[in-house]
Amino acid sequence: MDHLLFLAQERMESMQVSLRSMSSSVAHGYEQLRDGAHNSWSRMSLRHNNLGQDLAHKIQEMMRRLREILSTLKPEEIYQRFMFFVFTEMTKAHMYFGGFCFIVGGTIGIVVGMRLRASIVAPQKMRAVVANSYKGVESILVVEDMLAPRIVEPYQVLVQVKSAGIDYLDIKVAEGYARVLRKQLNKYNPNNTGEFPVVLGRDCAGIVVAVGKEVSRVDQGDEVWLAVPVFHPGTMSEYIVVNEEFLSLKPRQLTFEGAAALPYNIMTAWDALVRQAGLNPETSKGKRVLIHAGASGIGVVGIQLAKAWGAHVTTTVTTRAAPLVHMLGADDVITFDNSNFDKELLLREKYDVILNTVGQVLHESSTKHCLPGGMVVTTTMCPLASDSYGYISGALYSLLMRCKYFFTKAPWQTGSGWGTIRVAGQVLDTVSPMVESGRLQAVVDKAYSAQDAEVAFNHIGKGEQIGKTVLRFRARPLAARMEGSY
Repeated sequence: MDHLLFLAQERMESMQVSLRSMSSSVAHGYEQLRDGAHNSWSRMSLRHNNLGQDLAHKIQEMMRRLREILSTLKPEEIYQRFMFFVFTEMTKAHMYFGGFCFIVGGTIGIVVGMRLRASIVAPQKMRAVVANSYKGVESILVVEDMLAPRIVEPYQVLVQVKSAGIDYLDIKVAEGYARVLRKQLNKYNPNNTGEFPVVLGRDCAGIVVAVGKEVSRVDQGDEVWLAVPVFHPGTMSEYIVVNEEFLSLKPRQLTFEGAAALPYNIMTAWDALVRQAGLNPETSKGKRVLIHAGASGIGVVGIQLAKAWGAHVTTTVTTRAAPLVHMLGADDVITFDNSNFDKELLLREKYDVILNTVGQVLHESSTKHCLPGGMVVTTTMCPLASDSYGYISGALYSLLMRCKYFFTKAPWQTGSGWGTIRVAGQVLDTVSPMVESGRLQAVVDKAYSAQDAEVAFNHIGKGEQIGKTVLRFRARPLAARMEGSY
């Protein structure tokens, strides 16, 4: 250590010579700068004497005081005091302690720096398609000043929406479907400030722009597709915050429009065919499956799933949609706009599974064409009991919600229960290989820009779409700031 100190002292002496030379140059430069400033000020004072003697006098007094303060700063004296402290007052203990503090401080700085990262946040306001009341299609409009969501839980993901699908369920939501359930659950969602406006949309595709610290399924910059349950804030907005369990990596060959046309239809068809009817790649081979309205968003998915699993698929469609469903793999196509499909079905063998995507009007007919021991499953949403609760029942229901929140802390984040279909990104993970191989294709009827959402909903209301209609979003640039990540 003494040898090291001796080498350090030699190095400091050489630095002393350099610093003295530098200090002399600095002092000389300072004198020149000071004289130049003084001369400039004197000339300016003479030229602009008419601006006011009082103001000039005050400025001169300030300059005089500044010169007095600067004249007391002597670089040589500061340097000498520093060298005296280093070689006279500094001990080995001081050096050890200083090195220790440097190491500890540097380590803490590195750890804190790794914990803190640039958090990408959406603009404070964004464009969204909302319902501002429960009056149906007439209450749907596009707003430009919707409060943008933010990540508030460690398992949440902020997604920039590129395209969002329009579902018949969105019209039902605009008419008040699940309003009580949504109102109760949104009390515990910091990103919702009231009952209205209600953001519509059940599925979308986009790009991950920020993730919570416990997110493991996706990372920033990933392209994803997702679906959300009916009580969750909708997807028709420039940005959306969702639990990571709702999303999955988007298949590479799908466009954002194609990816937005599938997720909620996949969830609905999966719930009916797999969870209710028990179909899967092992149990479907050789079974006869009838799918009503096979050109609907749910129908095109149901046809392709059942066919990929080895079932014999019959479907009912309009004449205009017949070529499409043949291309998707339907073995037998019955057109109902130029024939009596009920009589046509009587001429055929009965079915193991019938998927009714139309509703109660076809339930009795479906049971006639089902084999003994077969199953008729429907994808239409049943009315929720909570939507018709009175004052007392509503109060008890609210108490149930509070108990659920007490135990789960985030009831709106769960994709199952509450009388609705289960929504999970794992289902999208399961069907992604089918999309990659071409066995499951997206059918996009029309694509509208977000500002034309009202026109798009009028198109949906006519019931003429084949596949699914989607909206395109062009999000505004993101703002980055440094803050702790959840």
